[in-house]
Amino acid sequence: MKLHAQAALTLKQRQEVKRLHEAEGMSIRKLAESYQVNPTTIQRWVHRDSPLDRSAAPIHPHTVITPEYREAVISYRKDHPRQGPVRIALALKGEFPLADRGTVLPILQQEGLSRPVSKPRLEPKHIPVGRHRIQMDIQELPAIQGGKGFEYKISVIHLRTRLKYSEIHSNHKSATLSQVLKRALDLIPPFSSSGPITPRSLR
Repeated sequence: MKLHAQAALTLKQRQEVKRLHEAEGMSIRKLAESYQVNPTTIQRWVHRDSPLDRSAAPIHPHTVITPEYREAVISYRKDHPRQGPVRIALALKGEFPLADRGTVLPILQQEGLSRPVSKPRLEPKHIPVGRHRIQMDIQELPAIQGGKGFEYKISVIHLRTRLKYSEIHSNHKSATLSQVLKRALDLIPPFSSSGPITPRSLR
């Protein structure tokens, strides 16, 4: 068995160190003094199951990216420009077991494809204001009558001419709103009648 070039203890010494520590209870410091090595060296070998040196090879061997896999990643990204490394890896995992984020991302970076293509920004569309389009607003106000609670200012606005019709009510239920709208339509164009109607409260 070839030992590491910098090994402080021989194979036999490692076995003996472990035996003295476990069977005879000899302390790590005492063993280090006896063998003239650092205490961390003794500690390493008394806790290992095997006296052999561990392999210096990387725990995770380098993954070889084949040309077929590279082409598959690039092709998938071009067909799905908004998919990121994780999604691409999941899609290719069945055909290429090595597919994961760690192998997909370097390929995308090398090809200048690491940034997902964003959706084109849509220009806001202009909403045309109809000639007689109206808008209804409701404003909550502190009640004047009774001194507590709220009142509601209900307004109907003719957007083209900015004519505004308003009433104040104690509620903003559907029935109330519909009645306000009916009276507003009698006063704003093009629905206005020959004679305006005097607003009446629905309290």
